[in-house]
Amino acid sequence: MTFGIQARVSFRVLDRSSLDRIHWGSLFVLERVGVRVYSSACRTLLREGGCDVDEKNSVARIPPHLVAEALSKAKKSMTLAARNPKYDARLDLSHSYMCPSGNGAIAVDFDTGERRPSTKEDVQKSSKVCDAMQNIHVHWPMVTSTDKPPVSSHLHDLEASLNNTEKHVMYETGVTVPDARNLIAMGYASAGGEKEYRARPITSALQCTIAPLQHDAGVMDAGLEFARAGVPLVYFCMPQLGATGPATLAGSIVVGNAEVLSALVMTQLAAPGAAVIHGLGIAPLDMKTTVRAGGSPEHALCSAMATELAHYYGLPACVGVSSTANAPGDQACIETFTGVSAPLMAGADLLCGIGQLEDGTCLHLEEIPVEDEIVGVVARLCKGEIVTDDTLALDVIEKVGIGKDFLAQRHTLEHVRKEHFVPQLMDRRTYDAWVGDGRKSMLDRARERVKWILSDHHVPPLDSATQKEIDRIIGRCESGALGHVRDG
Repeated sequence: MTFGIQARVSFRVLDRSSLDRIHWGSLFVLERVGVRVYSSACRTLLREGGCDVDEKNSVARIPPHLVAEALSKAKKSMTLAARNPKYDARLDLSHSYMCPSGNGAIAVDFDTGERRPSTKEDVQKSSKVCDAMQNIHVHWPMVTSTDKPPVSSHLHDLEASLNNTEKHVMYETGVTVPDARNLIAMGYASAGGEKEYRARPITSALQCTIAPLQHDAGVMDAGLEFARAGVPLVYFCMPQLGATGPATLAGSIVVGNAEVLSALVMTQLAAPGAAVIHGLGIAPLDMKTTVRAGGSPEHALCSAMATELAHYYGLPACVGVSSTANAPGDQACIETFTGVSAPLMAGADLLCGIGQLEDGTCLHLEEIPVEDEIVGVVARLCKGEIVTDDTLALDVIEKVGIGKDFLAQRHTLEHVRKEHFVPQLMDRRTYDAWVGDGRKSMLDRARERVKWILSDHHVPPLDSATQKEIDRIIGRCESGALGHVRDG
């Protein structure tokens, strides 16, 4: 079975002329308005690269030729390698991969229903559940180990993830250079060394900008550290329609794209050829509630537009999916289906946000298999159909003839699994069969599946030597020795 999702049914929002206008609008913003760069090291890179830098206001204005040079240097495809190679995610602009949302701080206890701060055990359990999901391809620690020291909680999150999934692990916790160095060291240790990691990076880093048009010093300095170390990077920008970006979708796309392109310029100046993924997660500010409207149709449209823009540049696209629902149920399903459909049909390479509620902040373990099922449905829609001699089945129709059935035909046996979506949670049985089985809802069945995974799904842990090295890195961090541990 092919890993990832390949779409044959396409969804387009922007034509070439519209993409050209967004691109030139982004260049206008970068050259005329500029971006505020709080990192002195990054401002130096930009000044030496030919930018007009206002040190008093920390604003850099970036000429179009530097953007063109950065785009020409950036990797156009990459593999997010996994501990188990069968889970490698090839970002080649023709496959899509789903990823959970990350780093929430709240969990609803699976056994008691208590809403509480998340723990390392929650990271372990959610990682294991995601490992068992067919339609979750890349992992992101869904919550944070708030029961561990704040200085090292991000390292505990990564350790718990690496031990409980064989899939690629992304994180969003490299917000200082010391953070980055420890995360890099853990990646190197897990891959077997620096050389092995650079050949097969089993972790990646998502770095967020500050809308509108700003770059945090620690995040950018850490980003350059990751780039030099061979860690694939997502620069993820999140202007909110009507708040930190224009109310129009196209206007906020321009703001977010200018942030991504400026981060790309700095990264390629520091580490030419670095692997950078174009990331936009744009949703409206709900003016009635003043809450970010993740799961809205505008969020889905922006994610589709962002995908088309990234592919216009030849870069992989990372976009956001989320639900603002406060509990599993109807609203969560509607918002997830809306959020997944448009960007998946647009061919987004990486869709982040599956499995969390309250716009990516709260973990309900049973929501993970529900949203995995929704992705499976949308993936089947995206697959579409190819008309060939085999799928036309004229020979089979002639053989069966009039008034008979196709159940016993070899053609049926060969195609039913490939052609038909087979649900894991939805119940297609008769009413009487459903009643006889206890009237279970989809959430009931999702909870049963989670219980089985937690007790019976086995994930091979890291080997003892790797675990010892990771424990040493975490121990050094907690003792205050924040050095960069390198292989060899």
